[in-house]
Amino acid sequence: MPNPAPEKTLESSSQVSLKVTELDCAEEARILKEGLASKPGIEKLDFDVMRGRMDIYYDSDHWNIQQLIDEVGTLGMTAQRFQETKAKTDEATPSSAGRDRERALIRCGAFLLVAVAVQAWDMGSIWALFSIEESAHSVSVVASFLYLISIGLGLRWIFPKALKSVWRFTADMNVLMCVAVAGAVILGELFEGAMVVFLFTLSEVLEQQSVSRARRSIQALMTLAPDIARVKSCCEIREIPTDDVQDGQICIVRPGERIPLDGTITEGLSAVDQAPITGESVPVEKQPGDPVYAGTINGSGSLEFRVEGTSGSTLLTRIVRLIDQAYQRRAPSEQWVDKFARYYTPTMMLLAVAMMVIPPTFLGWTVENATTWFYNGLVLLVIACPCALVISTPVSIVSGLTAAARNGVLVKGGLSLETLAKVKAIVLDKTGTLTTGMPSVTSIRTFNDMGSAEANAIAASLQQHSTHPIAKAILKFAQDQGATSADANQVEEIPGRGIRGEVNGRSIWLGSMRLAEEQSVDAALLQEATPPPGTIIVLLGSESQLLAAFYLQDQLRETATAAVAALHRLGVTQIELISGDRNDVVRSVAETVGVDAWLGEQLPEQKIEAIGRLHHEHGLVAMVGDGINDGPALAAADVGIAMGAMGSDTAIETADVALMSDEIEKLPWLIHHGRRTLSLIRQNIFAALAIKAVFVLLTMIGYSNLWLAILADTGVSLAVIANSLRLLRIDSKHE
Repeated sequence: MPNPAPEKTLESSSQVSLKVTELDCAEEARILKEGLASKPGIEKLDFDVMRGRMDIYYDSDHWNIQQLIDEVGTLGMTAQRFQETKAKTDEATPSSAGRDRERALIRCGAFLLVAVAVQAWDMGSIWALFSIEESAHSVSVVASFLYLISIGLGLRWIFPKALKSVWRFTADMNVLMCVAVAGAVILGELFEGAMVVFLFTLSEVLEQQSVSRARRSIQALMTLAPDIARVKSCCEIREIPTDDVQDGQICIVRPGERIPLDGTITEGLSAVDQAPITGESVPVEKQPGDPVYAGTINGSGSLEFRVEGTSGSTLLTRIVRLIDQAYQRRAPSEQWVDKFARYYTPTMMLLAVAMMVIPPTFLGWTVENATTWFYNGLVLLVIACPCALVISTPVSIVSGLTAAARNGVLVKGGLSLETLAKVKAIVLDKTGTLTTGMPSVTSIRTFNDMGSAEANAIAASLQQHSTHPIAKAILKFAQDQGATSADANQVEEIPGRGIRGEVNGRSIWLGSMRLAEEQSVDAALLQEATPPPGTIIVLLGSESQLLAAFYLQDQLRETATAAVAALHRLGVTQIELISGDRNDVVRSVAETVGVDAWLGEQLPEQKIEAIGRLHHEHGLVAMVGDGINDGPALAAADVGIAMGAMGSDTAIETADVALMSDEIEKLPWLIHHGRRTLSLIRQNIFAALAIKAVFVLLTMIGYSNLWLAILADTGVSLAVIANSLRLLRIDSKHE
C-alpha cells in the first residue's frame, strides 16, 4: 500500500482513465467510490458507466498507475489503461469477462436443467418441484450434486464481490444473494437456491448486454468517420490513417465517400449529407470556402479540402467526448435514487432480520416456525436487491442523450435534459435564431435608365466569382428573377469594399457605399439610394455612373412561426423575443412569429435582467441564442441552448445544449424529448418500487418464495432497461 506523503503539491497532481471491465452498473460505481475515494492521495473520481470508464485524479507522490490498477483489483474488479484511440472498436465488442460470464451462465443453466429433470423423474412430476413442502425432502443424491454444481458455477462471479463487500463492512446486492443462497442450501431448498443463482446471473448478463447496446449506440457515432484518408501531396495521392493526417494537409473525397476530417473546401462542388452530425434532412450544397465535417457523406461531386485540426479535434470527436462527459452531470432524479438506495439496502436487511426473529418470538420458537420465517427473511433479502431501482435512471438518461445526439442535438448531461422537461419560459434571440443570420435581397432600385433584369444579369456575372455571403444572396436573387448572367472578364476583388470586372465590354463595379464614393458617384444619388437603418445596401455602377442599388436584410426562418406555435402547444407559458436589434425590426419579427412579448435594443446585461425576471415570474427559463454574443444570457439561464453550434467551438463548450444545425424546429422536439425521458424515469422508479412493495407484502403473509422473488426482480430490471431503450427509437417528430 502506498505511504501517504505529508503534503500535496500542484505539480504532483495527475489524472488517468481506466477501463474497468465490470463497471456496467451504478452498483459497481458505488463500490469503486467507497473503496477508493477515501484513500489518501485520491482527489476525485469520475465514472462513465456506459463506457466502463473511471477517471482518477490522484497525487502522483502517493500513487502510480499500476498501484491504482492493483487497488481496483482488491475490490474484485479488473482495470487497465483506457485507450481513447481504440474506442471505436473496443466498445463495440463484448469484453472477455463478459463472454466468460455468458459461458458460466450457460453451464449453470445446463446443470440446473439436468438436475431439474433428474428430480422431476424421481418425484414423478415436474410440478412437484414448486411445492415447498415436498421438494426439500425429495432430492436425490445425484440431483443434489447437480444443483450444487449449478450453484457453484453461478456463485463464481458473485461470491468474490460479496466477500470484498463484507470486508468493507458494506452490504451490496452480491452479499444479499450469497446470504439468500446459503440459507436455501442450509434449509435443503437446493432447487430454489440454484434458481436464485441462475436467474440473478441471467439478470446480470442481460443487464450487461443492454448496457453494451447503449455503449455501441454511442460509439456508433465514432465509426462514422473513416479510418483512412486520401491525402494529396505534390503530384501523388496517398492513403494514410486519419490519425496521421496533419493540420493543413489537402485531402480528396470521392463521390459517395464519408469525409474523414474537418476542413475547408479548396476545390470542387458537391452536396454533402450532414444528417449524421447536424440532423439536417436535406444535403447541403458545398463549394470552395465552405466547411466540411468528419463523418458526413459526400454527394455526387469530388471534393478537395484543407484539413483543420487533427482526428482528435474534429466536431464528431468533440460530440462523442461531450456525451461521455455528460453522463457525469447527474440528473436530480439520479441523485435521488442514489441517496434512496444508500438507506434502502440496510433498511431492508434489518427488516429481513426482524422477519426472521420477531414472528417466531411471538408464535413460539418451534423448528417449523423458525424455518418458515427464516425462509421468508431470505426471500425478503432477494427482493431487497436494488438493481432495478439503481439502473432506472442512468439507462434512461444515456438513452435520452444518445437519441438527442442522433437527431443533431447535443445535450450536455442528465441535469440539462431534466431541466428542459420542466422549462416554463423561453427567451429567444433574433439574429441567427429566429432569422437565418444570412442576408437576402429584399428589393432592387435602378438608376440611369437601367432595367431590373439587366442589373440582375450584370450583378450575377460578377458575383458568381465570389464566395462572400452577400455575393451569394445577390446571385440567388438574380437566379430567382430569371436573370441570365453574362461572361465577366478581368474580375478582381477590392478588399473590404467590393468587386470589379468587365461585363459585355463595359467596366463594372459592385460594392459598398464607400466604393461608390471612391468612384465619384453623385452624392445626391447616393443620398437618394441610402436605405433605412438595419438594411444592407450594395451598389452597382460603371465608373462614376450609378446603375442600381440592391437592398438586403436578415430573413426570418421558414420554420420559426411553426416552432413558436409548437412551443405554445407544449404548454410553455411565456416565450419572449429579446434582441439588441432596433425596436421596429424586433417588433416586426415578434408579431410575425407570435411570441408573447418582445424587447429590442437590449444590452447583454439587460438580457440577464430579463432572464432573472422570467425566472422569478415563471420558474425555470431556457435561453436560445447563437452561443457567442449571447454567452452571458446563456450562462444566466437555467438551461442555455446554442443555435447553429456546428461552426462554433464556443457554443459547444459553453452552452448546456447545442443544436448542431440551424433548425429552430428542433427546439419543441427537444422539450418534448426531455419530458418523455423524465416520464420514463418516473415510470421506471415507480415500477421498481411498486413490484418490490407487492412482494414484500406477499412475503410477510407467506405467499412468496426465493425463485419467484428473483424472477420478479429480474423481470423488473429487464422491463426498466427495455422501457429506457425505447428512447433510442424516438423519431425527430412528435405529435
